[in-house]
Parts: sequence; C-alpha cells; structure tokens
Amino acid sequence: MSLFLKERFAMSIRGCPASKLIRLFKKSESHGLGVSLSQLEAHHLCGGDPFGVVDELIDAKRNGIELEWDRACAIDLATMNTDDSLSQAIERAKSSIHDSFDMELSSAGERSWILTITVSHKVNLHRYVGGADFPILKERIIQRIEEFYESKKEKIASMFPTQDLKSYILEKSPDVGTKLSITDIGIEIQN
Repeated sequence: MSLFLKERFAMSIRGCPASKLIRLFKKSESHGLGVSLSQLEAHHLCGGDPFGVVDELIDAKRNGIELEWDRACAIDLATMNTDDSLSQAIERAKSSIHDSFDMELSSAGERSWILTITVSHKVNLHRYVGGADFPILKERIIQRIEEFYESKKEKIASMFPTQDLKSYILEKSPDVGTKLSITDIGIEIQN
C-alpha cells in the first residue's frame, strides 16, 4: 500500500493534482526545504503556484537568501496578475540595485550645493509584501538630507560634510517600512 494513498484520495476529492503535488513534495524534501504535502496542497487550493514557489525557494537557498515557505507563498499570492513575481523579487534580492538622483540645497545668503545621491539597495523579502518601493525611500532620504542641512547650514562653508550626511541618513533608517534595504549611499558634490 502506497505511503501517500490516503493523501492521494483526499487530494483528488478536493480537485488537486495529487501525483504532481506528491512529486513536488519529494523534490522539496530532497532539497531540505521542510515543506509538508499539506502546505503544498493548501497553496495550490489558494490559487497559488506551489511548483514555482518550490523552484524559487531552491534558487534562493542556492544563493544564500533566507526565505521561508510562508513568506514565499505570500509574495506569490500578492504578485499574481501583476508585472511583479516571486522570481523577480528573488532576483532583486541577489544583488544591489543603484538608483541616483540630484538635489540642490540652498538658503538665503548661503552657498548653494548640488548633490548627487546614489542609493544602493536590495529587496528585503521579509518586508516585500506591503512594503513601499524606491519612490518612498527616495522621499525619506530627501527629508533626512534637508533635516541635516537645516541643522548644519551655518557651519558649512567651503566643504560639505558628505560622510557626516551619509552617517546621518543611515542612522535614521529611511528604509524601514519599505521592501528595500539600503546597502550603501554615495554622495557627490557637483561644482
């Protein structure tokens, strides 16, 4: 008698592809994912893609990215019918992305400064679902730069303290609540 005979029968009553899910369970087991057959079936019944999720978890594990089954399923369900996907999220978590923007700081009677800010960031899979994207992160960084400049503008004469500004921004953790984690910030002064 097959080990999965009872499960096979129950899954077929619920309209699940029992044979495929059992093969998927064995695949996940061989890669040490710690996913049960009932979890695979539950994700299938929710309308998710357990086959894709298992493949992406294997890819994440190979690349040293920490991702649990529940979080991967949440991302899979949240990105259904969108341009985004679990595989894109994992790809963006593998390496840093660099976004740059310019901003001008000036006030009456003070020297004007033009800064080029380069933000290096990775996707944070633990905050991916419901987390804000780069436009919100950029807005928060601009707020931190303006706060810093307002508190220091009388003391800044010929040299802009870029290292102090970088430390200030990172200390304020503008990436909290976003689906991104800042890996570095570069600040250049344009003449």
